[in-house]
Amino acid sequence: MSQQPPSAPPAPAPIPEQPAIAPERHLKTYRESKARFGFWWRAIVSLSIWYWTVYRHNKIDLTTRRVVQQRGTWTSQNETSVLLTNVTDVTLNRSFFGRIFNHGDIQISSAGSAGSEISAIGLSGAEELRSAVFDLRDGRQDEVAL
Repeated sequence: MSQQPPSAPPAPAPIPEQPAIAPERHLKTYRESKARFGFWWRAIVSLSIWYWTVYRHNKIDLTTRRVVQQRGTWTSQNETSVLLTNVTDVTLNRSFFGRIFNHGDIQISSAGSAGSEISAIGLSGAEELRSAVFDLRDGRQDEVAL
């Protein structure tokens, strides 16, 4: 028995050239239709939860002697009170739409504090509050039209 030399492995088949792959592009985003009942049901429920937990617990009250801001949720609350006689400055910032829809950002500073003690963003009737605070502080209570 004669031994034959081992045969060489077969040559690999040539690999065909593959075309260059184009980078991935974003074409369009598809979302749930707003025409569905489920969309509006979830929107109304979430808005109701926000109203009952946040909106009802955040307000600024004006009395004949004080400005009182209440902040918080149904789980925790914070109240800040400033006597009208101690009010030194009321800053009002309103955007173009704020002037049209009667809302703005307000900051009320008092004597003895470095910054504003009472502040609210997007407060409805902010200009009216500013005028009323100054009128009450200056003793013109009869001019306050609320």
